[in-house]
Order: sequence, then C-alpha cells, then structure tokens
Amino acid sequence: MTCWADHRLKGTALTNVTTSADLVFVPGGCFRMGSSLEQIEKCFEFWRFSLVDPAYEGRFRSWLLKEVPQHERTIEPFWMLRHPVTNAEYSTFVSERSYAIPESLKLKKPANHPVWGVTVLEAMAYTEWFGEKLSCDCRLPTEAEWEYAARGRGNLEYPFGNEWNSALCNTVESGRADTTPVDRFSRVQSPFGVLDLAGNVEEWTGDVYAPYPGGTFVNDDISMAVGRNYHILRGGSFALGGDLARCARRHGPHPSPQFRYRGFRIVVPA
Repeated sequence: MTCWADHRLKGTALTNVTTSADLVFVPGGCFRMGSSLEQIEKCFEFWRFSLVDPAYEGRFRSWLLKEVPQHERTIEPFWMLRHPVTNAEYSTFVSERSYAIPESLKLKKPANHPVWGVTVLEAMAYTEWFGEKLSCDCRLPTEAEWEYAARGRGNLEYPFGNEWNSALCNTVESGRADTTPVDRFSRVQSPFGVLDLAGNVEEWTGDVYAPYPGGTFVNDDISMAVGRNYHILRGGSFALGGDLARCARRHGPHPSPQFRYRGFRIVVPA
C-alpha cells in the first residue's frame, strides 16, 4: 500500500468510503498541464511512423495541438478509484438500476477487467449510484484531475515515466488485443499510486472539450463526426497506440469501432 493510500485513512469524512472502495488519496498541488510546442514536436517525431493507421500521420500534429498551451493548474485534494470500474462492479449497477448492458458484459469479459462500451451519461449515472451507496458525493474526474493523477507534480510523459515502454501498459503495441485485469500492472503506478491510467480502456472525464486558455479550437475527425461539444477521454486503450497513453493526450468518442473501448473511474472530492 502506498503512502498516499495510508494518508487517505486519516480523512474522517471518508472513513466509511475507504473501507468500501479502493480509493487513493491525491493531495492538492500545482502542476503544468498540457504540452509545450517543443514537447509536441518531440512526440510527433517519436510516434509519426508508429501510428495505428499510417494515414493518420498527416493529421497527427493537429491532434496534438489540443494540448497547447501548457499552463499551470492548481488542484484541490481528492480521492480517486485506484483502478477503472470493473465488469463486476458495473454489473451490480446494471442489475439494480436496469441500465443498458454494455458490450463488455454482453461478451462475458472477465469480472476483474475494466467495463467498456459505456457512454458518458451512463458513467455519470454510475457515479451517482456509487455515491448513494457510500453516502458521499462522487463524480467523474475533471481533465485536470485525471492528468494530475497520472503525471504528478512533475511533467511525466506517461504515468509510468518519461520513456515509452510497451511492457508497462496494455496498448496495441503489447499485442494482447483485449483488456487485461485492472491490477495487471500493479507494480507500475502513477506518482500517487493510481493504476491502469495508460491503455486498457479509454476513460471518460467530466469535461467537454475546449481549448486551453490562450489556445485555439482544433476541429478534427472527432468534432466533425460527433460535433464540437464532446466529453474528453483520456489514457488510450488496448486497441490504440501508445501515443494516446501519454498523460497530456486529449481524445474523444470517435465513432469508428476500434475506438469503442471506453470505461471510466470515479473521484470523490476531499
């Protein structure tokens, strides 16, 4: 157990929560959110010839420009579910609330794998239900909270460090071609002890895409397919390349089949 997980038990308001859910305490602080133009160019050169579809190369740089300008954010402390919501956890919600059965449950994927095929509205409904169970406020993480949980107070490129390593997460480069248990990479934690923030399934955030302060709206394949007001996804998936596993990468619900592996995790404000 990490020191952050130990610290969470000191919160009297959440004592009942931490005994019912595997929540990690993320202390407040400041960090540099997004990427500099120099980092964008470095990422472009590293990944341009390794994209899932070579046809993406001509548009890849413009997608990355959603990450600029890099700017400072102040984050209030919060608790975050250590891992994405699992099939077993979501199955209980579906049974109690009669929500649509997501594709991962229809396919009878393992109980300890992340649920996928969940819309952002369904994910929000789950957080409300989860909060009722624990008698506290629960919600999806904001983009800033998600990125801070992934990279810490530093400026990590990936939740596991600054160097790419396909052995440390479940992206298309790993060759697994399916989800893995949410604790499969339990030795590979973010700076705050959060698991599975790179790959496996993309994760919904509570924020709708908008340019960062001083930035420009990027009208790309996603906005042209689903409109300008889409919720941001983070972290990449087993069906997508490692470029989407970067801490700063901003993605959205593209309708193509290979992008349907969407799950989520919950946040409890401190």
